[in-house]
Amino acid sequence: MFKSLNKCFASKALRALIIAVVAIYAAAVVYMYVFQRGLMYHPEREKYGLAHYNLSNTEEVTITSADGTKLQAWFRKPDNGCDMTVFLHGNAGSLDDRADKLKELAEMGYGFVIASWRGFGESEGSPTMEGIYNDARAAIEFAVSKGYAVDDIVLIGESLGSGVATQMATEYKFKGLFLITPYTSIADRGAEIYPLLPVHILTKDNYSVLDKIAGIKQPLLIIHGTKDTIIPHSHSEKIIAAAMEPKKLVIYPDIGHINYDKKDVFIQMRDFFGMCSKKVEAVAN
Repeated sequence: MFKSLNKCFASKALRALIIAVVAIYAAAVVYMYVFQRGLMYHPEREKYGLAHYNLSNTEEVTITSADGTKLQAWFRKPDNGCDMTVFLHGNAGSLDDRADKLKELAEMGYGFVIASWRGFGESEGSPTMEGIYNDARAAIEFAVSKGYAVDDIVLIGESLGSGVATQMATEYKFKGLFLITPYTSIADRGAEIYPLLPVHILTKDNYSVLDKIAGIKQPLLIIHGTKDTIIPHSHSEKIIAAAMEPKKLVIYPDIGHINYDKKDVFIQMRDFFGMCSKKVEAVAN
């Protein structure tokens, strides 16, 4: 009799444990689905503003996205004989956090348009994939409205912006596509971080790169670091393997997600895409 009671209690305890585990897992799945954009996007309001930085001949402008969302943007005309770029930034911060990169571009004589994604900096709205795609289109069209042909523009996408840039390269033909620390897709990276969750099913904003890159017929440059713990460099290796020529992958040893040598990175860009060489000093290898 006691053995039967023990088995009964054990069976009930096991069922309760299974129910608890299933409930916790289901709660994790629901949480991931409902709050994923809060986990993915980390916007900040502007901290200092353009006037704080020594960005020559740069002005702040307002760009209107296709759905009417007003976007904060910084715009610099290229020096005579130099190239225009459109810079699509990552998933955190504001334009302040890109000022050091923009300063390198300015010192090399390049022009740029960089729009703060919706919900970032002083831009209106809240970030979503389709909204950010519209923001990127608005930045490109702004450059075109200023007289710069798309096929003379180098498109730069960093981190999150690499997926946005890849989509734009399926819609426009640029002088070149430059991806800084890209991912194969958001879902792929999410599955690496949360291997027990059905991330590929749950992901709303996937920004896939790998399944689009083979159809892009323009020069492709990618840079990555071997110690990038945010997006492992294996993602770039998969992307470059699937891409058409001309293409180049630069892997920096012992470099993480953001601590790369910005001057060297933009010299790589200059040399690969055949851009102007104004105000550039050689970087020792």
